[in-house]
Amino acid sequence: MIAVFSIQNLPDKTKELETLWEWFVTNSKDEVVVNKVRKDVLDSWKRCQNKGVNPRQLQTKPALSNYQLNNLLEESELYHVAKPIIDDLFQKMDGTGYLITLNDEKGRMIYLKGESHIKRLAEKMNFFPGMDWSEHAAGTNAIGTSIITKSPIQILSAEHFCQGCHPWTCSSAPIFHPLTKKVIGAIDITGPWYNAQPHTLGFAVSIAQIIEKQLEYVYMQVNNLLSEHFFQTTKKWKDHHVLVLTHDWKVFKSDGTFADSLKLSPLMSVKEEPPFRHLVRELTKLENPLNQTDHDHLIFIQDFEAVHLEPIFFKKVIAGYIIVLKKHKKALSTPSASNEPSPWSNIIGKSHMFFQSLRKCRKAAPTNVPILLMGESGTGKEIIARSIHEASQRKDRPFIAINCGAIQKELIGSELFGYEKGAFTGARKEGKKGKFEEANGGTLFLDEIGEMPLELQVHLLRVLQEKEVTRLGSSKSIPVDVRIIAATNKDLHALIQNGQFRDDLFFRLNVVTVNLPPLRERNEDISLLADYFLKCFAEKYEKPPLSLAQDTLDFLQNYQWPGNIRELQNALEHAVIFSDSSIIHLENLPSYLLEKHVRRDQNEGLSLFEQEEKKMLLKLLDETDWNLSAVAKRLNIARSTLYRKLKKYGFSKNR
Repeated sequence: MIAVFSIQNLPDKTKELETLWEWFVTNSKDEVVVNKVRKDVLDSWKRCQNKGVNPRQLQTKPALSNYQLNNLLEESELYHVAKPIIDDLFQKMDGTGYLITLNDEKGRMIYLKGESHIKRLAEKMNFFPGMDWSEHAAGTNAIGTSIITKSPIQILSAEHFCQGCHPWTCSSAPIFHPLTKKVIGAIDITGPWYNAQPHTLGFAVSIAQIIEKQLEYVYMQVNNLLSEHFFQTTKKWKDHHVLVLTHDWKVFKSDGTFADSLKLSPLMSVKEEPPFRHLVRELTKLENPLNQTDHDHLIFIQDFEAVHLEPIFFKKVIAGYIIVLKKHKKALSTPSASNEPSPWSNIIGKSHMFFQSLRKCRKAAPTNVPILLMGESGTGKEIIARSIHEASQRKDRPFIAINCGAIQKELIGSELFGYEKGAFTGARKEGKKGKFEEANGGTLFLDEIGEMPLELQVHLLRVLQEKEVTRLGSSKSIPVDVRIIAATNKDLHALIQNGQFRDDLFFRLNVVTVNLPPLRERNEDISLLADYFLKCFAEKYEKPPLSLAQDTLDFLQNYQWPGNIRELQNALEHAVIFSDSSIIHLENLPSYLLEKHVRRDQNEGLSLFEQEEKKMLLKLLDETDWNLSAVAKRLNIARSTLYRKLKKYGFSKNR
């Protein structure tokens, strides 16, 4: 455990550190600073220098958007266990001028507790949730350095490699997983350098240990619960086989015969295993403890039939699943159609344009040719791609999807092609398979292909031509057998003309092109889709069968649906949640749709000039936040004239 040695003469100590730091970053030599800077700090400085971290950096970089952070917090077991502990212990620190943070195993800050005025000061260096405090992003700092060294450490003032952190001192202790003993995060205590105290590091270590103990206690409780369910179920179903899965689809317990038949091992993940795909789909429906535990259609896992499914809840959250199976000798010869639904069963539509598109997909599915799906966002490109895969000879092999537009440009190469250990800063020690290797034998779905950087397109083209991939940092070629389905909402021809997309890659992908029509061109499909979604959401929210009022259906069929099927789905889910009857009325739809409905009705009987004047008036009202004086001035009219126009067009601030 590395803490500052003494707080005596702290101002002199920080000045000395500043001089040593300046010498090191300016001269890139460590002769002068050896024995004057702590070894762990100097080692970290050297790592930062080798990684090209800018020592003059004043702020670290964002790692997570608000959306990504919220999703991470929802799923983070560490966060749910640690937050109440941090909140409770912070009461003992209130008024000390220190902040407590929780960080994940990558050094990303996910929670912060502290006094407002200290938080505002720390924000100057981007010290708040969602920011990257790993060593390679923020230089030497207690969070990132403790995670790399797997040891507690305190960093004072100019011991930080980046200049923006020099006004601060921080103490961090890694948090270890109670079972795997791997680092899963870090607790950090940060404050102004003049408040530095050696004992803050001991406090950070204590908090980390309390969190580890609580995690261990939770795991023990869950393990005991799953074990108890396993033994109780084996007693109840004596002539059957019992399998218990954890909440994340890992094998917890299974009887020997079933485990041996399917070559299952403890903690093996079955989520992507072909024999378990139908089972996993059914288990994901068991989110509510009031759902029936028995199912009304056949589920086979090789020659075993699942006869009973049951979720196991721990504190109202699914902790695992019980599956009871029986031997079924005829299962292997049972037609696949009775085992699993048709690959096209969840594709809804009868309009001519959509039918022609779907017909092309069905004819091309059994082949191995690349398919290019073109259409606006929300038209169901990924669902179509999955159906093509399920209807192909590759259905028992992986279907891997990657959104080329959702990954940082500098990371797409490593995601697609993988990398060897040490290939770049932050790479895993053991290296990593790329999506091509993960999809070997199956299908790789490249969504938003038009967003792929031009410099990577040549590598993708080479893989498609030569059917082999080379990981970043390696010269060894790895054979791959992958079927490509690409999708885009952009005009690739225009991108080619602008030099943003390679024409040779386009022709390689463009063996079969399918244009998926937007929902506004599938008017006769809207009622079918609505009925399908209403049925799904009625089951999800345990409501009686639902239907649309006629004026609601009329509105849905006349609306333009810029967000396509996804927007319709979201609108109907909102309506189901807020409906108190079995009939969906207009007022149950989201407010933004109702607003457009009202505006459309109000436009009836207006001339084209009046409609344009109304649009312009509304735009100015929004731009000025309903400052009527400003609107009247920009229109060069009297306020009395403006009031008449507002009344004429039915505008009010609470519209």
